[in-house]
Amino acid sequence: MTLALALGALLLFYHFFLPKPPSELAKPSEPLSTDAGPDGELAMWRWLMAEGVPVTSLRQRYTQLNAASSSGVGNVLITVMPHRTLVDNDEWSPLHKWIDAGNTVLVLAALDDTPRWSEGREAGFTNELFELTGMSFSTLKQDPAIRGSDSGAEQLRQALGGFDVTLQPRGAHPLSSGVHNVHAGSDLPSAQFRASSGLRGSFELMQRQDTQAAALWLCRLGKGQVTVLSFASPFANRELDHADNARLLANIIGWARTSAGRVLFDDAHQGLSDFYDPRAFFADPRLHHTLWWIVLLWLAFVLGPLPLRSAFVPWRAVDETALIDAGGRFYSRAVGPQQAARRLFENFFNRLRRRLNLPQTGEPLWDWLGVQAVLTDEQRAVLQSLYARMCAEQRVDLARLQNLLIDLQGKLA
Repeated sequence: MTLALALGALLLFYHFFLPKPPSELAKPSEPLSTDAGPDGELAMWRWLMAEGVPVTSLRQRYTQLNAASSSGVGNVLITVMPHRTLVDNDEWSPLHKWIDAGNTVLVLAALDDTPRWSEGREAGFTNELFELTGMSFSTLKQDPAIRGSDSGAEQLRQALGGFDVTLQPRGAHPLSSGVHNVHAGSDLPSAQFRASSGLRGSFELMQRQDTQAAALWLCRLGKGQVTVLSFASPFANRELDHADNARLLANIIGWARTSAGRVLFDDAHQGLSDFYDPRAFFADPRLHHTLWWIVLLWLAFVLGPLPLRSAFVPWRAVDETALIDAGGRFYSRAVGPQQAARRLFENFFNRLRRRLNLPQTGEPLWDWLGVQAVLTDEQRAVLQSLYARMCAEQRVDLARLQNLLIDLQGKLA
C-alpha cells in the first residue's frame, strides 16, 4: 500500500508540475536546417551546398553574427518567424548594425499561413517584425465576394484547415526575374495581414493571386536590406520544388550575397542553440529519463534496506522532570550568565523595596541589610562579593548565588 501511494503521488506530481516532451509521432516538423520533415529547411541547406554556397547553422544569438559571418558584408541570414526563442533586447542593436554594414536578412514570416509548428508562438510575433523591419501589420478582412468565388473543393479544404495560395510578381525586379508563380500552403486556417507602414525605401515585390494583397517586401536599411515574405512555407522541404519557389530563393541569394558571403540559417531562435534554452532543457527527453531513474533508485532505497515504521505510537506519560530540564537548558543557552546574575539581584532587591514601599529600581539596600540581625556577617560579605563580581562583569557562580538568595529570602520573610 505504501509503495502504491508513493507511486501515485509521484505520478500526480509529474503530471501537474513537469512539462512533457512531445512524442516523436506528435512532434511537428520544425523550420531547422537539420530537419528533413515537410516544414524543415534541410533541402534548402543541401541545395545551397551543392551549388557551392557557404552555409552556416547559426546557433548563437545575434550578438555573434559578426563572428559567424565569413566577411563583414554580403552575407544573408534566413530566419523563420514566429520564433520559438524570442529575440532578447540586447540582440536588436547588433543585428541592425550587421544589416546596415551591407548584409541581408530574409524573413519568412508565417503571417498568411499557419504551419503546425507555429501553434502557441503568437506572443511577440508582430512586435519582433516591427523591431526588425519597422513594419506594423493589421488583420485583413477577406472580401465576401472573393470568398464566394472559391471553388467547392477549395472551400472544403479551408473548412478542414489547410489551403494553397499562389503568389505573383507585381513588376520587374531582379528578385522576381524568371519568377511567374510561387506556391505557398498552410496546414491550418490563417488570418491575413496587411502591412500598414515600413522602413523608408520599402518596396512591394509580390502579391497574392486571390486577394492582390502584398506578400513580399524589400526594405532598405543602411547599406543592407531586409526581405520579408508573408509566408513561411515556400522554401520549406515540401514546397521548395513547387512552381518557381526555388527560382525566387536563388534570385534572393544571388542578388544579396557577395562571393565571400555566407548564408546563415537562424536555428538558434527555433530552439537549436548552443546557449542555455530553458524550454529546450525541460523538453529534453533525457531530463525526464534521468528524473525517473532517480525516483526508481530512491524508491528502491526507501523500500529496501530501510524498514517502514509502524504508524501506531503507544501512550506514554509526560515526564515533568524532563520538561523542566528541557526548559532550563533552553534558558541557559538563550540567557548569558551575566544577564542571569543581574536579573537575580534585581528581583531580590525589588522584593525588599516592595516591602519597604520604595521605588523598584533594583538598586541594593546595603544599609538596611546591615542592621538585620537575622543575617550573619559572612552572608553579607558573600552577597556583596558576588554583587561586585557581577558589576565587574566577572564570572559569577549562579548556583551559589541562587542558593544564597533563597536562604536570605527565607530569613527576611
